[in-house]
Amino acid sequence: MPDYTLQRYRGFLAIVWNEDGRRRRHSLGTTDATAAKAAARSFWSRRSVGGLTETVGQAVDRYLEAKAKMLSIKRAEVAWKAARRFWDKLPIERVDKQAALDYRESRAHCAAITVRNELAVIRAALNWAKKEKLIAEAPFIQMPKLPASTIGHLSKAEFRKLLDGAGRPHVKLFMKLAVATGARSNALLDLTWDRVDFDRGLITLNPADRVQTSKYRATVPMNGQIRAALEEAKTGALSPYVIELGRGKVGSIKKGFAAACVRSGITATPHMLRHSAAVWMAEDRVPVFQIAQFLGHSDSRITERVYARFSPDFLSTAAESLTW
Repeated sequence: MPDYTLQRYRGFLAIVWNEDGRRRRHSLGTTDATAAKAAARSFWSRRSVGGLTETVGQAVDRYLEAKAKMLSIKRAEVAWKAARRFWDKLPIERVDKQAALDYRESRAHCAAITVRNELAVIRAALNWAKKEKLIAEAPFIQMPKLPASTIGHLSKAEFRKLLDGAGRPHVKLFMKLAVATGARSNALLDLTWDRVDFDRGLITLNPADRVQTSKYRATVPMNGQIRAALEEAKTGALSPYVIELGRGKVGSIKKGFAAACVRSGITATPHMLRHSAAVWMAEDRVPVFQIAQFLGHSDSRITERVYARFSPDFLSTAAESLTW
């Protein structure tokens, strides 16, 4: 009896085996049982004599399976879905600098950061495959440079003008919460009153039944202004949701927000209020690690790269050392 079985996996037959106490699986790319058995025998034979993973698609699929419990794996799966058509059947031995350049050219219509994220999955998978001794060497993947950060945000005066243009109470409360918590729109529209703790002065943005993902939702303190706004809204609440309309949850804030922009003459988007919150904190000399925690960033280096330059103290020590 072989040390593997054949099972269904993502619409195809796959070879499944146990290795080092872990369940391994490799798609055979066919639904035909006879072809799958032949492919499995070939795969197992190569593996038994030190055979290697042959294509980029094989390496990425095994990487995604091995990392299934990572918080960020959903984002990696989305990136691989976009990249699969180009990379799936490409033999690893043919991956070189030109292959990455050709891929970037094929995705020229996409933002550089999008292409970078897609290539990052390929690179991570190949490096993992080498570490797992599935391939002899991980080819070098040339990554596009990070684009210069252009952060759209509002000044406090612009925000007050936008707020004055909000005609509906739920839009006005959304705006106040957005800058007071730095949260994403979905987190605010999901927010329920049981997660607004007036006694401790905390707003818990992540529901108890939601697993934290790369879109991390933090628990943040209230300032005096947002406490007053929330206390007023709570007295007239007709549903469990903080942002409510017609006794129920608001599905989208875009229409009401756009109307406020027209009335106020301010050009903005709901997500811009999250950027504004971060910039205001940086301008007020809040340490970068605190801004990162407030925004729910898992890596403060992201926060530093994007927002640190808005601090009045940014590089000031370095500048002072250059006096003569």
